[in-house]
Amino acid sequence: MSREKWFNPEDKSQCVIRPELQDKTALDLPPNLLVIFSQNFLKNFVKTNVLYQDSDLLQFFGGESILYKSHSNRDLVAIEGAISAPIGVSAIQTAVSRGVKRIFVLGLCGAVDSSLHVGDIVLPTLCEREEGTSFHYLPPDAAAAPNCDMLQSLTKHLAKYNLPYRAGKTVSTDAPYRQTIETELTWRKDGILGVDMEMSAVFALCKYLTIPAVGLFVVSDTHDLTEKTDWVWSKKLFEENFDKAFTSLMQLTTHF
Repeated sequence: MSREKWFNPEDKSQCVIRPELQDKTALDLPPNLLVIFSQNFLKNFVKTNVLYQDSDLLQFFGGESILYKSHSNRDLVAIEGAISAPIGVSAIQTAVSRGVKRIFVLGLCGAVDSSLHVGDIVLPTLCEREEGTSFHYLPPDAAAAPNCDMLQSLTKHLAKYNLPYRAGKTVSTDAPYRQTIETELTWRKDGILGVDMEMSAVFALCKYLTIPAVGLFVVSDTHDLTEKTDWVWSKKLFEENFDKAFTSLMQLTTHF
């Protein structure tokens, strides 16, 4: 079956595997979900008493996530991990079935634009869809983009706290080992700032569910497209700005 036929807006039949069936004893969640597409990050905020680990878990098709809540904001819950489009969407859709009303995303992206550096913050205004998950939620020609009102709020929030960022188009892929030099040069020519594995699918899911969503990236790695330097991953280089971006999104949730 071609990708164009994956999403059928006329199909109103019940899904066989449904998010509300994953944990029938689960309690309702707060309305604002902050999703971190990185691992072993939120424990740092537990150590400083910004967050605490809840006794409940988010159990979803494909895994489970620890729930982190805020001492000062009862309307917020955070999860981390759930990396890749299908797992991330499974986690978020399950959270929505438990009462979540808004999605805030903090992810990592590789720099496609040559002027970006590790640690830079990117605000995605449109995500090209090169993963497969989004095509089960939206037709192929539909845009995967953040909610306009939430994007405007985040833009004002970043300016208020003097947090520098680049806004523009990004791309999400399912196949990091197929990011060839030719592919990335084409992305660069098309004005793509960065590449990740989840954001376009999250925006597609939220558009399908009519749930508002917005996101930020922190550049985790840069890509040399001259074949002179091999790819290198260095978590320490982006951790400081990742903390700042997370704190900024946490602050933003208090306005909703």
